[in-house]
Amino acid sequence: MSELHKALEQLGPIDWADVPQDDNSLNSWMKKLFETGELICNSVPPPAGGNDFEQSQPTQPKPDTAKSSKEVVNSDARPVAPHPEHGDLQKSWGKPIKLGAKENPLGISVYKMAAKDRHGAWFARRQVLEGISITKVRRAMQREFAESLAQSGGPGAGNVRGIGGDRRLDKKEPGDVGKLEALQLSAQFPGPTTPREFITLLLTSENALSNKTTQDKHPIPRHYMVISKPLTHPEASDREGYVKGTYESVEMIREIPLNPAPEKEDDAKGDKHELNPVEWIMITRSDPGGGIPRFMVERGTPGSIAADVSKFLDWACPKDEIPDADADEDKQQEAQSQTVNQKTPPAAPQQNAQAQPAQQQGGIIASLTGAVEAGIEAYAPASVANYTHAYMHPEDDTSDSSSSSDSSDAASFASARDHHDLGDHPAEKPAHGGTAVAASTDTLGATSTTSSTTLPMGSSPHDKELRKIDKDRAKIEAKIHKKQDAEAVKLASHKEKDPEDVAKYQEKYDTAMAKLQEKREKELAKLEHKREKEISKAQR
Repeated sequence: MSELHKALEQLGPIDWADVPQDDNSLNSWMKKLFETGELICNSVPPPAGGNDFEQSQPTQPKPDTAKSSKEVVNSDARPVAPHPEHGDLQKSWGKPIKLGAKENPLGISVYKMAAKDRHGAWFARRQVLEGISITKVRRAMQREFAESLAQSGGPGAGNVRGIGGDRRLDKKEPGDVGKLEALQLSAQFPGPTTPREFITLLLTSENALSNKTTQDKHPIPRHYMVISKPLTHPEASDREGYVKGTYESVEMIREIPLNPAPEKEDDAKGDKHELNPVEWIMITRSDPGGGIPRFMVERGTPGSIAADVSKFLDWACPKDEIPDADADEDKQQEAQSQTVNQKTPPAAPQQNAQAQPAQQQGGIIASLTGAVEAGIEAYAPASVANYTHAYMHPEDDTSDSSSSSDSSDAASFASARDHHDLGDHPAEKPAHGGTAVAASTDTLGATSTTSSTTLPMGSSPHDKELRKIDKDRAKIEAKIHKKQDAEAVKLASHKEKDPEDVAKYQEKYDTAMAKLQEKREKELAKLEHKREKEISKAQR
C-alpha cells in the first residue's frame, strides 16, 4: 500500500474513547494527524498551466472585491513545489476528470482515485482564486458550523453547504496546534426521504504545515486546515427518524505569498498581503447510508464538489464582516438545548423541486429521489450530492463520462456490488418523483409518536425493559427507512432501463411500500403492547 493510501486510512472512523484526553497526548496526536493532512493535500496535483509565484502579480486592485462566486477569478499564480516526498505522490491522482462548464463554472481541477480498502473511491479538487482574501475565507470556514449551531429547527437548519450543526458534544484546545470538536450534524432531504445524521470529529488548525510544503528559503504560508473523521461518541446515540451517514475529508486553504504577510499583525503596512491568491484543496469521500449504492454516489461527486465551492463563496463573499465562531455562544447553546429536547426530526420543509436549478444546489447530498431534487448542499462530505440529477435530467449532463471510466471505476463498482450483497435490497438508482411515490413514502416515513415519551432513566428491571423496547422501536424504524430508500433507488433503476414499463414498476413499488407500511405498523403495535404491559406491571 502506498504512503498516500496509508495516510488516507488515518481519516477513517474513530471512537471517542480512543481520542487522547490529556492535553499533551492530544496535542501530539493532533500534530501527527495534521502532518497526515499536509501530505494528503500536497498529493493533489496543481491546476495545469500557470506561472511560478515569484513571477506573478495580483490581478485585483484591492482585497475582497468579489461579492459572489461569479466575481471570483482563477489565478495563474502557482505555489512553490512541495518536498519531493509529497510531490511524487501527485501522479497517484492521474488526469483531471472532464466536467462541462455548467457543472464546473469556476474551472476547478477535480480528481478521482480508487481506494485500497474497498470503501469507495476518493475525490479531490484544487484551485487558486483571487477576489477574496485568505483572511475572509478562513473566518468564513471557522464560522460555517457555528452559523447553524445558533439556529434551531429541523435537520440541517441554518446550514451553509448542506450539513448543519445540531450539537457540539465536546471541544478541546490542547495547545497551539489547533482545535478539536466533536459535532452532531444533520442534513434534511426534502420530500419523503429520511434525514441523515453525521457524528464527526472536526480538527482545525492555522499551524498545520511544515517545511514539507515549502523548500529552501520560502516561509510557510498562512493557511487553515480542516480534518473530518467519522466518530462514535457516548453522547450521540442513534436518533430516531435519522439514517446515519459518514464522511472523511481534509480541506485546506493557503495563500500564495506574492506579497508576504507580516510576522506580526501590528507590522502590517497596508493590506497588500490580502491580495495574495488563495489556494483551496479538498479531498473527501462519503457514504450517505440507507443502502444508496456507492457507484451512484461516486457518479455525481465530481460535479458536486465543484458546486460546493460556488455555494460557499456565494455565502461568504457578500459579507462585509464575518463574526467569530463563538460570537453568539449563548444563542448557540440555547439552540442546541432545543435540539437535545427534540424527540423526532420535524417534517422536511416544503420546497419546490423545480424552483431551484441543480447548479444552485451544489454540495454533498443533493437528491435521492425525484421528489427530493431540492437537495442538501453539504460541507466537506461533498461526495454524495446531485447523483440523481443526471438520471432525471440527462440533457443537462455535459460531463465526459468516458473520462472517469478508469481503474478506479472498476474498483468502485466492485465496492457497490459488495454493498449490495450485504444490504437488505439490491438498490440500484434513486427514484424519480411521482405522486404515488411521494404518497407512499410520506406515509411510510411518518414517525409514530405513540412511544416517543422520554426514555426512563431509572435502573429498575422495568426501566431497563422500557429502554430496551424503545431501542427496539428505533431499530425497526431505521430498518424500514433503509428498505424504503432501497426500494426508491431500485424503482429509478428500472425506470431508466425500461422507461416503457414505468407503470408496471411504479405498481410494484407501491405494493412494496404498502407491505413495508403494514409490516411497520404490525411490529410497532407489538412493541407498543409490550410497552403498555410493562408500564402496567411497574404501576402495580
